[in-house]
Amino acid sequence: MSPRMDRKRARYIWKIVKQGPTEIGYAYFRARRRRRNLRDRDLEVSESDELGMEPFYDMTPAELQTNAQLLARYEALDTFDIRSIQWFLPFFHHPYFAGVHTILRFADHLAREHGVESRFCIYDAAPDAVDPIARKIAAAFPSLAGAEVTPPALRGGRKHEHLRDCDAAIATLWTSAYPLLRFGRARAKFYFVQDYEPAFYPAGSASALAELTWSMGFPGIVNTPGLAEVYRAHGNPAVAFIPAVDTDRYHPPSEPRGEGSAPTRIFFYARPSSARNAFGLGMATLAAVKHAYGERVEIVAAGEEWNPGQFGMAHVVRNLGVLPDLDSVAELYRTCDIGLVFMLTHHPSYQPFEFMASGVVPVSNVNPHTAWLLRHEHNALVAPPAASLVAAQIGRLIDDPHLRRRLSRSALQDVRAVRWEEQIERVWGAMTKRGERFAAPLSAGAAPLAGVTEDGR
Repeated sequence: MSPRMDRKRARYIWKIVKQGPTEIGYAYFRARRRRRNLRDRDLEVSESDELGMEPFYDMTPAELQTNAQLLARYEALDTFDIRSIQWFLPFFHHPYFAGVHTILRFADHLAREHGVESRFCIYDAAPDAVDPIARKIAAAFPSLAGAEVTPPALRGGRKHEHLRDCDAAIATLWTSAYPLLRFGRARAKFYFVQDYEPAFYPAGSASALAELTWSMGFPGIVNTPGLAEVYRAHGNPAVAFIPAVDTDRYHPPSEPRGEGSAPTRIFFYARPSSARNAFGLGMATLAAVKHAYGERVEIVAAGEEWNPGQFGMAHVVRNLGVLPDLDSVAELYRTCDIGLVFMLTHHPSYQPFEFMASGVVPVSNVNPHTAWLLRHEHNALVAPPAASLVAAQIGRLIDDPHLRRRLSRSALQDVRAVRWEEQIERVWGAMTKRGERFAAPLSAGAAPLAGVTEDGR
């Protein structure tokens, strides 16, 4: 494919070709015009609506009924043996990305402790992308070195027909719930939920399709208790786990940070491309802090590549961009006193956990779904998401080193009490029905799509 012919343009041209010679002619002369008219812009479709037009995100009453019957058979069992798991995993650049790393950590533990064979279908990747991903998985988790890693379809075949029978199949991102719904060669299905993904989009086709996956009735393996409550409120059974922190990597500095002699160092998790991290609120907050404290504070950011000067913040914050590895992240945290992170969905993000383990006091927005972790005046400070209110909480930590030390000690105790092994074993017990069970839905009855009959009623 020509470097100038990206996939979006290729799809656009193909849609025109399918409409016949007349539309091809009109399209040609439209392209030849130097100026476009309003009618031409009517042909443009948002990314959200493009998703809505994709057959991939459709479903039939028969598919819903077959899926509901499979879920009901699993629910009726007293115990369940799992020897193989088919994961539907999205394409990723590196295995240390937080959500992907958590999924692979589960697969690694189940392989080592229970002999479970994990297979990974990279359901949205081109075939030539699969081998590099397999090598990345093996490098990060040697126990998964022999795992089967496949594209969505083999050459000339239909999607997912190459996937073998398995005991359990697991969706890991909202887009993967659709192939899981149609997949019929598993004895049980689960949904590995790590955030409220409908909130990643403005109201529209994409958010509706994402939220629809929360009505499919899959038992949820849910990252954090607050998010599990939301998933159960949609009519689904769920078991929650609490992320643990690698305390060998994330730990306080060996020597206490100097107080009074050096500026208070503030870290901000800054991603302009991610609306849920409220980059704009962060900029306004940090500008207020810098205006109030001047040289008494030093502010650094990381998480994404961007230029502070573009936002009029060159004198306020220094952006380090995307750090090369997790050890570099941990080293940075150990140089900081305060960590600012906004999270406006139902998951607290991994940054507060890592802050706490590193001796950094988290400051964040008030969020009822993350209050189980970020407890105001106990291990963190939180405020309503208004710049001056959040800046005031940061100011308290700058002015009061004793408060900072007290919150840091409590936070460190909280995160050190959680172990990955214990959390994964709790989930394993729920999946096999030999330990803690999936908590029942909060709403009456099953998820709305779980009981649809073949005629759609």
